[in-house]
Amino acid sequence: MLYEPPMRIILLTLFASFATLLSSSARTADDDWVAITPASYSQLADDDLRRNNDVAGFLDGISVAERRFSENGFDWHLIRFTNVAKPDGPLWMVPHDDENAAFDAMIAAVKDHGGVGIAVNSGPGSLRRQAGYGVCGVRPGKASSCDPNRNFDERTPLFTSAFLSQRAEGQPVIALHTNTHGFSGDGKGGRGEITIVDRDAYRRGEIKARAGGILAVDPQPHMANYDTIGLTAYLAGAGKPPEDTAKCGQAIANAGVHFWHERVGQSDGSMSNYLILNQPEIPYFNAESRADIDLALSASRHAAMVNAYLDGCVSGNKPAP
Repeated sequence: MLYEPPMRIILLTLFASFATLLSSSARTADDDWVAITPASYSQLADDDLRRNNDVAGFLDGISVAERRFSENGFDWHLIRFTNVAKPDGPLWMVPHDDENAAFDAMIAAVKDHGGVGIAVNSGPGSLRRQAGYGVCGVRPGKASSCDPNRNFDERTPLFTSAFLSQRAEGQPVIALHTNTHGFSGDGKGGRGEITIVDRDAYRRGEIKARAGGILAVDPQPHMANYDTIGLTAYLAGAGKPPEDTAKCGQAIANAGVHFWHERVGQSDGSMSNYLILNQPEIPYFNAESRADIDLALSASRHAAMVNAYLDGCVSGNKPAP
């Protein structure tokens, strides 16, 4: 026994250590999430859950967890919603707490398509920006508030990985947003720049798609407005969208949804920009629905855009970028 080489023992020990490490690594994505029971939902102080508190079956089949952490001077509270029966679906995300229809659409999508949904909770009042003081995504210097969808960056690894660590392998990231009526400079009091039309042409009384855009083919009346669009991103250096992305966009437009190929050269801190610049292998789709008082109407547009993407951009069971 004294002269028997201990190689077998050494190998067994190394294998056990590696297995332990691998198991620990696999758990990392969930270790910081705390499960929340239905009786404790009110303690989350989330306006979206409070608003839907009396909606029968709103969270049926969905488990809820939360994660709280601080990074770069901002305190974040994320709430995760998982389809218990089908957790390996898309990663759904609603980064803006003031976009109520997007939240409702996310819950419906998690139920209908499976997967995991993550919403940012800014606390009572459903603020769009997170209060604090520090570095916000790609923004230079420090700021007193942070737009969650401008906070995806290498400088914010906790925030960025809190979302992406929940994505099942091979599944897309689908972001849901609501979009205000019109655009800045439209002469009608609009704000922002998310629109399918060429803004200069619109001011001249012409209606044509913006650069990279495709107007919907025979859209239903509730989908025809220019503020409701689906989009994916592509690298400016490529000159044009890749072939599979171009086909995806046309398929979505053919399904009656305005579509925009977002050209990205430098990141603005959004998830679409972060992924195309850093992890382009991850499929991403953004559904922007016009914000209306009727939340169900806005949410129904999200559902139509999601269905167009999943139906028109699928290769096997993996949506194309």
